[in-house]
Amino acid sequence: MTKLRRLRETDRIFFRTSNLLRRHLPLVDFEFDLLIDVFKEARRRMGFILCGYVFMPDHWHTLIWPQFPLTISRVLKEIKEVSSSRLNASRRTYGDFWQHRFWDRFARNKKEFNERLEYMHLNPVRKGLVSRPEEWRWSSYNNFSLDPSAVAACPIQIDYIHLSDDYRG
Repeated sequence: MTKLRRLRETDRIFFRTSNLLRRHLPLVDFEFDLLIDVFKEARRRMGFILCGYVFMPDHWHTLIWPQFPLTISRVLKEIKEVSSSRLNASRRTYGDFWQHRFWDRFARNKKEFNERLEYMHLNPVRKGLVSRPEEWRWSSYNNFSLDPSAVAACPIQIDYIHLSDDYRG
C-alpha cells in the first residue's frame, strides 16, 4: 500500500472532506454543536480563514485557508483529534472517530471556489435531509443571506473574502 502524500502548501484555499469511520453511528444535533465548538476554538487558536462549511451525519466539508506558516494538515489534525476526543467522551467510546485519510484539493481559481461552495451547500438537499439548503442549520449557506437575522443565526460566522477574477490558488 502506498502512502498518500499530503500537500505541503499553505496560503491556498483548500476544499476538504472528512468522513466518519464506518463503525460509528451518524452524528446527531448535539454532536454537530460539539463539532462547531471545536472548529471555533481551533480557528481562534490557529488563525485560519474559514470560507465555508457543511456538517453532515457521516462527513463534513470545509473551505479553509491556512495562513503561512500554518498548513492544512496541521489544521485538520487539530480538528480531528479534539473532535474525536470529545465525541468519544460523549458517546463513552474510544479510539479513532474519523477516517485517517482525508480528501483535499485547493481551489485553483474563483470559479472552482464557487463550485465547491455550491457543492457543499447543496449536499443536504442531495442527501434528502432538507428540501432547500437554507433549511440545513449545520452549514454556512445562510452566512450569504441578505437577511441579517439569518446570518446572525448561523452557528459559525465565516470569514468573507473577495477573490479577484484572476485569483490562482
